[in-house]
Amino acid sequence: MEKKKIVIIGAGPGGLAVAMQLSQQGHDVHIYEKAAQIGGRTAMLKQDGFSFDLGPTALNMPNVITGLFADCGRNIQDYIKLVSLDPLYSLYMGDVVFSPSSDPVKTKAEIARLFPGEEEHYDRFMRDNAKKMVYLLPLWQEPFPSLWSLFHLRTLRALPSLTLGNHLVDELAKYFEDRRLRLAFSFETKFLGMSPWETPGAFSVIPFAEHYFGIFHIIGGINRLTFAMSEIVQENGGQIHLNQHVQQISTANKEITSITLDGGEIVAGDYFFLNADYAYTMSHLFTESKAPISLKKLAKKKYSCSAFVMYLGLNTKLPLNVHTVLFPDDFRIHMDEIMHQLAIPDDLSIHLTYPDAVDKTMAPQGMSTLRILIPVPNNESKIDWEKESHALRNKVFKIIERKLAITDLESHIVTEKMITPYDWEHGYHIFNGAIFSLTHQWSQLGPFRPSETPAIKNMKIVGGATHPANSLPFILESANIAVQKFNKEHT
Repeated sequence: MEKKKIVIIGAGPGGLAVAMQLSQQGHDVHIYEKAAQIGGRTAMLKQDGFSFDLGPTALNMPNVITGLFADCGRNIQDYIKLVSLDPLYSLYMGDVVFSPSSDPVKTKAEIARLFPGEEEHYDRFMRDNAKKMVYLLPLWQEPFPSLWSLFHLRTLRALPSLTLGNHLVDELAKYFEDRRLRLAFSFETKFLGMSPWETPGAFSVIPFAEHYFGIFHIIGGINRLTFAMSEIVQENGGQIHLNQHVQQISTANKEITSITLDGGEIVAGDYFFLNADYAYTMSHLFTESKAPISLKKLAKKKYSCSAFVMYLGLNTKLPLNVHTVLFPDDFRIHMDEIMHQLAIPDDLSIHLTYPDAVDKTMAPQGMSTLRILIPVPNNESKIDWEKESHALRNKVFKIIERKLAITDLESHIVTEKMITPYDWEHGYHIFNGAIFSLTHQWSQLGPFRPSETPAIKNMKIVGGATHPANSLPFILESANIAVQKFNKEHT
């Protein structure tokens, strides 16, 4: 294969995965990243001696990452240390605290304790979704270049597993009678930026995957994965250019010819991969007449919710597992307020990440870090976050005090940072602050997710907006698909 100059915009996990593979193949790879460090939304946030994961804090389906490293001739254990979490998380649902395990025997015992009679339903859920995974996995690993792809044999075989017409809550109702147990197997959809009452039933494989593969923490944080990926790119001779904000993408004759950096430098290339936020890239880096999609079409797409996130460095230890989720009394109303009423919910859903439970490297000795994430509307809501942040912060502390009996959390804060939807949009260049990108209803899945366009022949799109979906393993699969297509075009 002829050596190509590859230009990648954005050093998030999707761009880094492309860079790993193409640099391994001998191409001249250059990543341009606006921030001072790699990782995108999977970067490290450091403040006053404390380290936090900016975005994702948990890792699932480690086989995808292990396979990526193996394809590049590396053993992942030489780069990062994975810790399997047990319990997976603790879910506070009314008067019940449910702490499932990746060990099915433990989980069944926990279900039998809290929801007597439902434990056998768990076996059936896991068995049925193992079969579903077999049929859906090929759909995640192959491209959907056009509508005709829907009629490929692989898709037709998978049709029964897609459970068309069913939402996730409908699927779970086939297995679990207690609504709290259904919630425990569907709340993960908030990390797709959606409500389980609107998420397609096919996504029941996500809670299945958590229970089957487990959930993992990486010592030092999930950000260590993107750091390890960048190491491999550089070991292969690839270059990562930090603090290099791309100002414009120039096109001619249905090809990208170059990118222009903030300082005025023009960088040419043979092939371009876009790993920056999809909607931001289309609306800001191309001129409207040259963009692969019009602003009108871009505005019609459905975008995920956002998040209000607090990063706290504490001078104490807390009696918490790595992941704790505090649920509102009515999760359906809560998600409706976020997704449709575009209002800050009266009753919050709060995800606390406390790595010190298994990892002492992210805070000074005797101290710890706590990340608090609250799903909120994206910036279509027009909420004034400068006005609302303080009141929301106070409400969060009151709920934590009431539900976890942690009464003096504020008095132990050594350092603190808050990121609002406004910050996600204006500081991190995420369209509308929709941190989980495009939503995942059927009209935005498979061939309806952006990956490439006939309007530009030497470009591929990777990341959470592309096929197969948002979340770290799917983002890496999007990179694998993009590399497959690139290799097919150039052999």
